[in-house]
Amino acid sequence: MSFRRTPAIAPALFAALLLSAAGCSSGPDKTSEDPGWRDAESAYLAGDWPTAISAYERFISAHPDDKRATDARLRIGRAYLAQNRPASALPFLDQVVSSNPPDPVKADAHAARGMAQHLLGNPQRAEAEFMDAVRIGGSEIRRDECLYYVAVSKIRQGRWDEGLGDLGLVVRETPDSPYAIKARALRSSPERFFTVQAGAFADPAGARRRADELRTKGFDATIVPEGTLNCVRVGKYSGWREAIDQAKLIETTVGGETAVVP
Repeated sequence: MSFRRTPAIAPALFAALLLSAAGCSSGPDKTSEDPGWRDAESAYLAGDWPTAISAYERFISAHPDDKRATDARLRIGRAYLAQNRPASALPFLDQVVSSNPPDPVKADAHAARGMAQHLLGNPQRAEAEFMDAVRIGGSEIRRDECLYYVAVSKIRQGRWDEGLGDLGLVVRETPDSPYAIKARALRSSPERFFTVQAGAFADPAGARRRADELRTKGFDATIVPEGTLNCVRVGKYSGWREAIDQAKLIETTVGGETAVVP
């Protein structure tokens, strides 16, 4: 389902955050000039995820005891996340955590596992992973990112007051970050409900066509302006799981990708 495939942040930002994680390394060694490693890093930094995954896997096979193998597994996990393949990412991220790496790397792996659980629709597990990332990583991680997803995970579990409180913390601590912008948007809503987003269009005409398509299939679609986009949304649901069920129905009945908001 696309509400699992679609990150809760813009794809370009999501990829940028993945790339920024490349700085969390367990340190260079004699293989730092290995051409296989250079090929893998080049592909990763270019966002060529399939090539990067294959190159890192070859590096691990050739250098199983090298300490960069841990970094390779972490990058493989994040590359799978960038392709919205959280189930494929988790085994590699689990290996990173179980190898007991330095705290910055371990925290990064917990944050990546949190994102995987978020995309898989497991808010309790996502919350725990992001909290571990905050606890272990300290100043070495994107605290605003982790706290934002802790908040969203709590909201998805129906713990609105706690989640909104955490969003307020994101705004206070990092008022200029992209997560603070998203946190303000969530906090500004006077209502507490989930809705299904069935499209977002810069062109108002595109939004109207999508809304009309949904209405002809019996869905009560509305167009909600949000920044420069015209978002097509369906329904108001008190529970996140109820909204997910409706998202599945829309995709099956009408087609197209959906996302549950928040």
